[in-house]
Amino acid sequence: MNQPDSRPVQLILPEWSLFKSRVTLATTVCKEKEYLCGDLEKISEEYASGELLNLDKKALTDKFPASEGWTVGFTSPDLLSLTLKADEFCPLHREYRHIGLYHGLVAVYEGPLGCNEKVIRVENILAESLDPEFRIKLEQSMDLANQSHFAAENLREELEFISEDTLNAALENMDEHI
Repeated sequence: MNQPDSRPVQLILPEWSLFKSRVTLATTVCKEKEYLCGDLEKISEEYASGELLNLDKKALTDKFPASEGWTVGFTSPDLLSLTLKADEFCPLHREYRHIGLYHGLVAVYEGPLGCNEKVIRVENILAESLDPEFRIKLEQSMDLANQSHFAAENLREELEFISEDTLNAALENMDEHI
């Protein structure tokens, strides 16, 4: 039977976590851009130099503040991750559109299903006037993170569009759901 390890916590933790991580010449700095859709784009990856040398996490968070969209993290003693949160979608998802609800009306959102930050336009279609089954799908689309994988994929097939043209065709056929 396995017994809990009775050694002090400091001996169980990896050696590098015992010390405050600092940027050294051996530190690889990985800068990334995180888009609204969650996709990451690597901006650069290189060894630390210049003004980053000898900075600890506190100094780095002062230099790259969260208020400006930065996330700073030492993923290991030799790897520093600097991620900038962008207020836009990646090139792939920039043209995506999806249908959802906005204050009881059918709305068109920029980006893939699940990204409900940017309303492009609100249609003059009351959610109450829709077929109950379709209205439930729209409600579920607004809470995509809490749907099963299978349900989310079905919603994507019906409510997510890769271009404005396919979206407009779907909106023209919206009367099928009224």
